[in-house]
Amino acid sequence: MTGDDAEHLRLKEIAEVAEASGELVGELPLDDDDRMLDLVFVWFRACFRPERAHGRGGIFHYEVNTPSGVRHRYVTVADGHCTSARDAATPNATIGVDMQDLLSLATGELKGTDAFISGRLKISGDVFFAMNWIEWFGSRSAQPTAE
Repeated sequence: MTGDDAEHLRLKEIAEVAEASGELVGELPLDDDDRMLDLVFVWFRACFRPERAHGRGGIFHYEVNTPSGVRHRYVTVADGHCTSARDAATPNATIGVDMQDLLSLATGELKGTDAFISGRLKISGDVFFAMNWIEWFGSRSAQPTAE
């Protein structure tokens, strides 16, 4: 089994647990790409550190290129809480990334700054707001805190 296969299998297993617990967003029928994305954003929400946001907030919009086409996810930070959805109000920043790179970011195999510098991650809108992601969500390779 290759590293990519093992990573995909691990995320898929976690996605099944998240789906069973009702953690996946939306009411739309899910394909594998949607399941994987929902899993990644469940993970990102678990990694959110409200004490690092210092009361600030905003909306991150992810445009993710998947084998099934572009998918959109929004992460809203407000009042010390973090939510994710498939649609939202106007975002502060849009982050474009391929599915594989997003999975690598989520598992800690790729750093956001490296992805941005190499052109694998694109930011439009308020770039300074987008940079808050690193501070507010910490390292994706770290375990999320228990709630």
